[in-house]
Amino acid sequence: MIGRRPEVRDAWRALAEARDVDAWQIAAERVDSLTGADLWRGEDHAEAYDAEALRASIETLERLEAAGRAEDLAETLTASLYRHQNEIADPALYDVALGGTKHLVERYLHACEHALDWLSQVPMDERAARARLERFRVAWKVYGRSALMLSGGATLGFHHLGVVKALFDAGLLPSILSGASTGAMIAAGVCARDDRELRDLFEHPQQMRLDGLKPAGLRRTVRTGALLAPERLYDVLLHNVGEATFREAWEHSGRSLNISVSATRSQQKPRLLSHLTAPDVLVARAALASSALPGLFPPVQLLRKLPDGSHTPYLPEERWTDGSLDGDLPKIRLSRLFNANHFIVSQTNPHVLPFMRHRGRSGLRPAISGVLSATARTQGATAADLVRRATSRSTGPVQLAARQVHNLLSQDYTGDIDLHPQFHWSLYRKVVSNPTPTDLQGFILEGERSVWPHLARIRNETRIGRAFERCVRLLEGVSPR
Repeated sequence: MIGRRPEVRDAWRALAEARDVDAWQIAAERVDSLTGADLWRGEDHAEAYDAEALRASIETLERLEAAGRAEDLAETLTASLYRHQNEIADPALYDVALGGTKHLVERYLHACEHALDWLSQVPMDERAARARLERFRVAWKVYGRSALMLSGGATLGFHHLGVVKALFDAGLLPSILSGASTGAMIAAGVCARDDRELRDLFEHPQQMRLDGLKPAGLRRTVRTGALLAPERLYDVLLHNVGEATFREAWEHSGRSLNISVSATRSQQKPRLLSHLTAPDVLVARAALASSALPGLFPPVQLLRKLPDGSHTPYLPEERWTDGSLDGDLPKIRLSRLFNANHFIVSQTNPHVLPFMRHRGRSGLRPAISGVLSATARTQGATAADLVRRATSRSTGPVQLAARQVHNLLSQDYTGDIDLHPQFHWSLYRKVVSNPTPTDLQGFILEGERSVWPHLARIRNETRIGRAFERCVRLLEGVSPR
């Protein structure tokens, strides 16, 4: 078999041992060459799309642009995107070659992007230019936007740093980010920094404090029911994130930060905090609340900044807990707030990772493991729901725990593109512990490695959305950040 040839094994080994994206790309190209996947990329035919129609669309777009027929090009481009959008986003197109998908798909995306850029730069009078800007805005809204979602995961959530770094280095980091629990801490740190500051963070990660977990002490634990001291974690968050509000973070970085928090009262709904829903709330305080897992930290009161710079309680009668309990991946709320319809998910939750490792793998063993994992989750959610219903008249800890367990097990933890570190049980030794600087470097590298195999797909599936955003910013006279 070709997979047993020494040169193929050596190429796969180089791929697994790559410590930067360039080394990974070289190894990936070698694997594709040895296995014939590069030849597959050059063949136009695929089950997912109509190759003849795709070639015809490319030719039409190029012909209209060359002829300077802006109005016809705009109408044709709109119809073409509607026709081919779902076809060229089929995940099966990225299952064969490590280096990317069919060259025909990439030529089509290039033609669409080039057409958008050309349309945004055609000289027009002031009235026509205003109409063009409005048309671009509407088209961008119809097309939708991408968001990066960072799950909970306790200490394992530091993998998210590597995911963000890989996307940032590739110029593919979405401007919409959400986070829950540790994901909220990482998203907050990212969105509190502009590009220069974020680049400096990745070049010098030792500037981060990593000592956020401190035992509360026996007496305090008995009194509060929480094992860890929230003031230590808050000090670390203030160091790593700063004292910005959601509005200030958005104005500084240009990135929309969204943090999930769960309610402590059954009558209160979970919230998604952002510069639109809670502009004056302190980001660090929201990240602390989103990380307040019951049993580890006590519930948290949010704070907001007043015009004079002082702080005051936000919704003073409410306390909030871990965002993963009710909204690990708040896709519906992001869709409503930002018209996001494409989700890149970095998943590190300890109770989810064992189930994620079977996704996307072929063969009988992964299929059986996937069925068993899904069955276990379903049965667990059903059992928790029965307890929740049986104690519905109660407001005690049993009813609360049953509700939280049911919510944890019944959530959808997947997106359009799912990223997660390689699973191995030894990870669980680090779930609730302060990472060392060496641990942090390992988490970042493993996070990067989880992205590299998906870079081509992420680049292609976000290419038109990024082009729309770039064109709208250009027409608005706003310089890209």
